[in-house]
Amino acid sequence: MRLSQGIAAAGLLALASAGCDGGAAKLTDPNFIINGTPTGSSYASVGALLFDFNRDGTLDGDDQWCTGSLIAPTVFLTAAHCVTGAFTPAGSQFFVSFSPDLYAAPSLIAASGYAFISQAGQGIDEDVAVVLLPAGSTSGLTPYQLPVAGYLDRLAAQGGLSKQTFINVGYGSANSGTGIPRFPYDGIRKVSTSRFMALQPSWLGLLMNQNATKQGGDCYGDSGGPKFLASNPTVIVATVTSGDSPCRATSWDYRLDTPAARAFLAQYVSLP
Repeated sequence: MRLSQGIAAAGLLALASAGCDGGAAKLTDPNFIINGTPTGSSYASVGALLFDFNRDGTLDGDDQWCTGSLIAPTVFLTAAHCVTGAFTPAGSQFFVSFSPDLYAAPSLIAASGYAFISQAGQGIDEDVAVVLLPAGSTSGLTPYQLPVAGYLDRLAAQGGLSKQTFINVGYGSANSGTGIPRFPYDGIRKVSTSRFMALQPSWLGLLMNQNATKQGGDCYGDSGGPKFLASNPTVIVATVTSGDSPCRATSWDYRLDTPAARAFLAQYVSLP
């Protein structure tokens, strides 16, 4: 979630969620996903999840709620806390946009429905959802792939995670880096990289202290966004769930190679 008038919107955990939009007004500061750069036409199948947060009958960057990715022509992957919970009114009509700039007359796709893993909201072990889109609405976009079962565990067992770099893509806010936290936002899809930190049964932890690593991370507005290995940028290995509230140290991302995630996703897509 983004911040609204400087007050953190409550997130999935007791920590602030690194994802859904708190309905903040557009800020004028330059925004980076965290120390990132605009994607332009790259990562074209990463999109924004929106609904009419301001209830003004229009949709633009002010209504950006979360980030997500196309994993089948009619299936958009995001986080469960993006479609449920205190900050998403029941019965909301969701929209998806793959426009790189949400303030530049974005193209919008009205969702036909959504579903989330049944345990979401009851603990911290599951946080994945799909938003369903009409047939033909994503023509020209190439869906991303999902990992095989236990993909990250195997890499870890082979010593192949400790020095890995991960790619973050999303529409969320930046942070001010030092001093009093500020969270500038401009509605532009951006990309950054983060270093591996830890692997847990349901979670991938990444470092995003840009002062220490000279890299980046994610923040409010990036929930549900994809995490790719830099060495394999077509496979989504995890999605953004949470992090520290100033968005300065760590990111915790829900793994997609676990039995729980795969059992849910298998209802909507063919898994490798």
